[in-house]
Amino acid sequence: MQIFIFQILACFALALSAPAKAQSLSAPFTGTWSIDLRTPSERKEKVECGTAAFKLLQTGNRIIGSHSMATARCGRLNDGGEGSVKGTVVGSTAVLTVTSARNGQIVLGSAKIVGGSLHWQVSEEIKAGEQEGDSGLILQSGVLRRERR
Repeated sequence: MQIFIFQILACFALALSAPAKAQSLSAPFTGTWSIDLRTPSERKEKVECGTAAFKLLQTGNRIIGSHSMATARCGRLNDGGEGSVKGTVVGSTAVLTVTSARNGQIVLGSAKIVGGSLHWQVSEEIKAGEQEGDSGLILQSGVLRRERR
């Protein structure tokens, strides 16, 4: 009887995890992806900020989401906000536009998932930022890790 109950519980747990696995297979870009931009000494000192992140939702071949970036010690911030990332999936690559809430800069880039990590690279600037000399604070390139829920 105990074995039977264990088998039922195991099947129930598997059924609950199946939608999440199916979603990750059908929408591999969905999730929150982040990178720590701090130097090793800044990490050791536990300096605040110094990260960049994408929060993406993939529906079919469409992607929408947000991005953020903060320099170490929180000196400069860009919280792109909802809808600041838009794009489409072509094969195994996501082609994305990212808009800076900081100065309106818009870049075009690509993301590819390799070994469970998101490899991001800006390919070109579509629109320059409106404040002369101010960075849009959009991550230019990096390997981001998926955050656990």
